[in-house]
Amino acid sequence: MEPRLRGIPIASRVWRVKGRGEIVLLAIGLGIAVLLSLLRSQQQVTLSTYSSYDTGPNGYRALYEVMRREGVPTRRFEGDLETLNARSGTLLVSSSDPERYSSEPSGIVDPSDAARLAEFVRGGGRLVVLGDALAFAGQNAIAPPKTTRIDAAASAQRSTSGAFTDGVQRVAAGFTAAFVSRPGARTLLVARGRPVAIAFPLGRGSVIAVSSPDVFSNIFLARDQNARFAYDALAGAGPLLFDERVHGYATGESMWAVLPQSVRIAVWTAIGILLVAVFGGLFRSAPPMSVEPPRPRDSSAYVASMAALLRRARAGSSAIERFTQDALRLAQMRPSIARTGAVAAQLAELEALQGHAHPSDAALLAAARLNVHLRKELA
Repeated sequence: MEPRLRGIPIASRVWRVKGRGEIVLLAIGLGIAVLLSLLRSQQQVTLSTYSSYDTGPNGYRALYEVMRREGVPTRRFEGDLETLNARSGTLLVSSSDPERYSSEPSGIVDPSDAARLAEFVRGGGRLVVLGDALAFAGQNAIAPPKTTRIDAAASAQRSTSGAFTDGVQRVAAGFTAAFVSRPGARTLLVARGRPVAIAFPLGRGSVIAVSSPDVFSNIFLARDQNARFAYDALAGAGPLLFDERVHGYATGESMWAVLPQSVRIAVWTAIGILLVAVFGGLFRSAPPMSVEPPRPRDSSAYVASMAALLRRARAGSSAIERFTQDALRLAQMRPSIARTGAVAAQLAELEALQGHAHPSDAALLAAARLNVHLRKELA
């Protein structure tokens, strides 16, 4: 009989306790999942950065697509600054952290990088700096002038007409800083009567600096003449490069990319030869060719090889003497055959060759052949 506790079966009571515990754990797990989901969505909203990959409010994805649609060669720059040259065109560098921008500088370009950027501009490139991207560049020629705080302004007006402000009257953005005057700099936009966008030449190139990176962001690009100002500032100087290194998208050069062009051509040529060899081994392009077997050798080949060996040993005269003595010995054993005309003539010719002190190769070969013939006749 099942044991009971206060009239309730113990098994049923245990099941109820376990069931309630599982329900509580399940409720806690679901609550944590919902909380993490909310935190993640909130984090995704607040971490929108000034990157051409970002489709959030602070991102530049809309600007990237607009410039491409307008026919401007546009790509993302994620390599080393040493690869920049005058043919690179226009480089856009923006602040990295929108949350820090309002309180403290978030510059990420150090003095050595600034020196490379200065060399790029002097060679004829155009550098567009948004926000405080060059705040840590030091006293470098490429660094924009320092900024001062101003009362927040929701827009900026054109200061002077020119190539960088053609068709622009007002630009919408959140402006909280203005540039200090700089010799040789031309003011493009003003807010609260202070310059918030300037341009100054450097070598054969130019630098455009805007105090607020929000000017080209997704949320402001379609307002007022922001898109027009973006086209004037970024187009007309070759390809447009969005510097994504400052947003964590830096990639190093591969070993293949740093190889000289001649080496890459040699590698591709070797690969092509290897593929041709493999293809030729797997697939026949012609019927198989039959190879004739070597012809059987006769005694003349042996005689010729022995004669050559004796010649190299400088034993020609002794070899002819041995051939002659061997033939005369057989002639004494077969006198009747030795007196016949052909055999007698060959014996006489062999004895004549014996008389040479330094026989030639032809004489040595002739003596060897005569000895062979006489051995056959007198055997």
